[in-house]
Amino acid sequence: MRGLGGKIAAVTGAGSGIGQAAAMRLAEEGCRVAVLDWNGDSAEKTADAIRKAGGDVLPLKVDVSQEAEVKDAFDAIVRHFGSLDILVSNAGIFSGARDNKVDGLDKAVWDEIVGVNLTGMYLSCKHGVAAIKATAGKGAVVLTGSPTGMSGCTPANIAYGSSKGGVHGLSRVMAVDHAPEGIRVNVVVPGFTLTPIVRELVADPKVYEWQVQNIPLKRGAEPTEIAGAVAFLASDDASYMTGSFMFVDGGLTAI
Repeated sequence: MRGLGGKIAAVTGAGSGIGQAAAMRLAEEGCRVAVLDWNGDSAEKTADAIRKAGGDVLPLKVDVSQEAEVKDAFDAIVRHFGSLDILVSNAGIFSGARDNKVDGLDKAVWDEIVGVNLTGMYLSCKHGVAAIKATAGKGAVVLTGSPTGMSGCTPANIAYGSSKGGVHGLSRVMAVDHAPEGIRVNVVVPGFTLTPIVRELVADPKVYEWQVQNIPLKRGAEPTEIAGAVAFLASDDASYMTGSFMFVDGGLTAI
């Protein structure tokens, strides 16, 4: 894709799943990549895979819900690479077992999920956009959204759906705020994606069939397929896109 070679990219939640695939795809496209994850070992594993493929990478352990850690991480990225061009704000958590309907949801669970998925996005964008403005001057931000932030497709997951709805609102305002500065902000909206955790949950073929029955393509996405959309939105091929939502959901939202 055009315009990615030599760029500096930071990817949060890059220790596994979509974030890992996005970090590896951006490295494949020629980016130097900072891999951020709350699990330091997972960040290092992703970094090791990028190094083995010949990429330049910086692994960082960071809890995106903690502002001091986020600030320190972006300071470290600028010190190491000298600049930042691309932010992929992807880190998020989901707990079908602990999330609930609104009248049964424990506030501690709400605080935890919203703290990572929405406050963590805000903090990553706050310090990531500041780093882009202070160094590269212009660039691209890609946030990971969810269909659950637009419809009630995941019942009894009030905290998760609310957090993702907040991410969508955050992205729209950011897109308008930073367009005059040459910073584009877009959202990739993955559908049912076969991350390692999801694969475990649908290991039973009957469970998998139930999950994909309403998806026109009749399968889940591979994380690499979502990563392709992330790389596109970060690239110069998407230079006239900002405030957009790119659905990568096998046709689910066409129904």
